[in-house]
Amino acid sequence: GEEPQSSSANNVPDSDRLSVAPMMAWTNRHFRYFLRLMTRHTKLYTEMINADTITHCKDHLRPFLGFNTIEHPVVAQLGGNNPEALAEAAYECQRWGFDEVNLNCGCPSKKVSKRCFGARLMLQPDLVRQITHAMRRRVSIPVTVKCRLGADDRDSYPELQEFITTVKASGVTHFLIHARKCLLSGLSTTQNRSIPPIKYDWVYNLCNDYPELDFSLNGHVQTLAEARTHLNYHLQDERRTSVLVGNGSSPASIGGEKCNIAPPPRKGLKGVMLGRAAFTTPFILADADRQIFGQRKNPIDTKPQLIEQYLRYCDRVTESEGSSKKLALALVKPLTNLFHGEVGIKHYKACLLHEEIIRKKNFDIRDVLTMSMKHLSNVDRSAFGLDGR
Repeated sequence: GEEPQSSSANNVPDSDRLSVAPMMAWTNRHFRYFLRLMTRHTKLYTEMINADTITHCKDHLRPFLGFNTIEHPVVAQLGGNNPEALAEAAYECQRWGFDEVNLNCGCPSKKVSKRCFGARLMLQPDLVRQITHAMRRRVSIPVTVKCRLGADDRDSYPELQEFITTVKASGVTHFLIHARKCLLSGLSTTQNRSIPPIKYDWVYNLCNDYPELDFSLNGHVQTLAEARTHLNYHLQDERRTSVLVGNGSSPASIGGEKCNIAPPPRKGLKGVMLGRAAFTTPFILADADRQIFGQRKNPIDTKPQLIEQYLRYCDRVTESEGSSKKLALALVKPLTNLFHGEVGIKHYKACLLHEEIIRKKNFDIRDVLTMSMKHLSNVDRSAFGLDGR
């Protein structure tokens, strides 16, 4: 919405089955639009928005909260540690039309941690309860929590249970869990995404221990097949695929990650959240509506169809907002990994994001894409309508 709007009724009941995680420097409105062209039902999240930014910029919130109506179902993720500020920010998100608001209790960034929010909030379960209680009193849309398995030395399963039990007292019923702990000092943000061991079994155990709550799983899910395995894990063995099948205690591997296997929970996951796979291999989402949501067909079938629709969007944005280096970079960035795995991808990306090209006053995304795709020797540019440029 370019202006405040009432919340959309387009949110389908099962949209949580698959979602794309909030990721700084990636899940802005242009990338979300790009993903939405491929999947109508996958739930999309904003980058984390600092609640103070919203409360201090009430007269010009469009850069922070504006989005396209096609993006529904879309969730605003908020960061902060002040219950009143977060409640007010949640209200503004509702006023701007978001379908849901999510509290970030999982970001391990040192910058975020220094301000005592993100994953550091896992060390203060009662403060999280106060925050989510205040948010829920202020809005009618769902309030959810995204968190880790633990932080620093507060990393045992009983302590995770204590966090869930404390926060659920506020009325929150849906927790999205990155199935790793994080170390707030000693590891970088990037290291915290890979070094702490993955523990999917803890998330499955939560499904058993809290049947009244909903849990979504996040962490190193790289394909739709892996997402389906997680979603079906509570079903009988013969209904499941083999990726996560074990004897209940021996380690298994999924996506190259070793993990322990939990007994199948009585109740399944509410959903699976994709993280880096959404920008490193974005075209996997082109089959999400069929594979995950049971639709008869997907919105688009080919990369040329996707590019044609996305370039039309870029034209509209440039026409209404003018051209700038910042906007040009934001518009080309979603295309960075569209040709993942193709010969010449490294040179394609370098050309696509080249500083001098992006800075041009007469920037034309079609020209940039045409130049960049010349490095992809196995891709037929004529199929994209770009060969004559």
